[in-house]
Amino acid sequence: MGFEDLTEIDRKVYEYIKEHDFENYPWNTEQAAEYLDIPEDEIYEALSNLAKHIRDNIWIHYKDGHIRVSAD
Repeated sequence: MGFEDLTEIDRKVYEYIKEHDFENYPWNTEQAAEYLDIPEDEIYEALSNLAKHIRDNIWIHYKDGHIRVSAD
């Protein structure tokens, strides 16, 4: 499993996460969907795929009542 297993949408979400600071600022699926012009359910699916296929490159955690996401 790795980057080669990601779909185009997974890659778009991954790049979006890398370009924005969702570790210090809460993740917002609605804003991500609007920014990327992708339905929210596909954003959730992409997050799941990222956590499955590149788990050493993405971190999803909960802090101060909000989801935080970071990637490298």
